Amino acid sequence: MSAKKVSANGSSVAIQSKSKRNTPLGVIKLARLHTLESLLCVYPAIWGACLSAGSHQKVFTPSSFLNVLFANWISMTIAHMAFCTFNDIVDRNFDGKVERTKVRPLPAGMISLRAAIIAFIVEMALTVYISYITLGFDGALVCAPVWIASTIYPFMKRVVQWPQLVLGPIIGMAVFPGWVSVAGNLNTIQDAVPMFLATTAWVVYFDTIYATQDTNDDKKIGVKSLAVLFHNHMHQFLGFLGSIQIALLSFTARKANMSALFWSLGVCVWGLNIPFHLLSLDTKKPKTGGKVFLMNIILGLWITIVAVIELWTTTVMHLDVNDFLLKTVVHNITLTAQNIRSSVAF
Repeated sequence: MSAKKVSANGSSVAIQSKSKRNTPLGVIKLARLHTLESLLCVYPAIWGACLSAGSHQKVFTPSSFLNVLFANWISMTIAHMAFCTFNDIVDRNFDGKVERTKVRPLPAGMISLRAAIIAFIVEMALTVYISYITLGFDGALVCAPVWIASTIYPFMKRVVQWPQLVLGPIIGMAVFPGWVSVAGNLNTIQDAVPMFLATTAWVVYFDTIYATQDTNDDKKIGVKSLAVLFHNHMHQFLGFLGSIQIALLSFTARKANMSALFWSLGVCVWGLNIPFHLLSLDTKKPKTGGKVFLMNIILGLWITIVAVIELWTTTVMHLDVNDFLLKTVVHNITLTAQNIRSSVAF
């Protein structure tokens, strides 16, 4: 419900009614706790941890394994909460002019600007504290550039055509805290750069897809994005980004000595998803952008599960996955041959 007030020229202007105010729910929605978006920041950190374990040939107990996963999950989730809140504070005037975002807490009047700022300050303090106690000093240190860059991102949409190229490295840098959480120091952090670049390409890819939902509104109000810039060549641009992802992911997997499990269920599945995304995206139908974006969240979850399974089997169970898979394949081929021989003999 909205109230009306009369302006100086006698026309009526709608204003937000305080009856819409629901501060607790507003805090939750500003932090995106009602969505799966935070997973997009958690995934790279877990990938970094898994690849670091492979590179350093780490051995974990079940408890230390779970500690690594929890540390990366909680630190990235809290950081995502803080900077989503900050993004909505900065974008509050723009969000009210875009059909998809005008229902967000600030433009909808669900929460006051003051309450949103307080929520951000609290979330930011928690981000720094939790990152330090879970990831250690070195882990928190490599998080600092992410925090700084995250405060810049919302403003980039006003001045450049490619804010996604700012968001990409921000989320991609989550690979480094994950890497350091396993390595224990910064000595080999350069080995995580290829995965950082692969993740950056992926983020630019899915965020450009996400932005296709708002292309028409963005053009009207002057918001710049790669979706606007490459509107007439979207599929070619996304195909290029997809190729970069696969090339860098393959290079990283080889350097980290990942097993056939990761290659078959990780790299290959990722590669097969790229053309499926491109076929599913129709820039003339904005809703398809949201659907393909969700596909990427699911794809990221799948790759994370595969990486965690590999990490568990190799560092906790001490299983040679390649040898196990080879023996399984040979065993099944032998059984099949015996069955065929028996059938022929019969």
